Amino acid sequence: MDIRDRSTYPSTLESLGAGMPVRARTDSGSASAITSFASEQDSSNLSPAAQVVAQTMQLPEIRQDRVASLQQQIASGSYQIAPQQVADAMLRSVAG
Repeated sequence: MDIRDRSTYPSTLESLGAGMPVRARTDSGSASAITSFASEQDSSNLSPAAQVVAQTMQLPEIRQDRVASLQQQIASGSYQIAPQQVADAMLRSVAG
């Protein structure tokens, strides 16, 4: 078994020539300009649904402003829930 420090091995990208200058062909097919993979910028386009998911994932798990508002309403006695909403939620949890 050959055990060597990984730094002595060329990276996979280097062995494939990635990052090395590459000749870009013009419409005529001649090599006229040299470009580098390193100079190109990565980009991505997300679908609208993926954008919503990405935005949602950035939201805090607990909405502190909403929690504080509900705590204040409960403490002051002004928090009211419609009995029908409670009954509906109970039935959904039993059926689900």
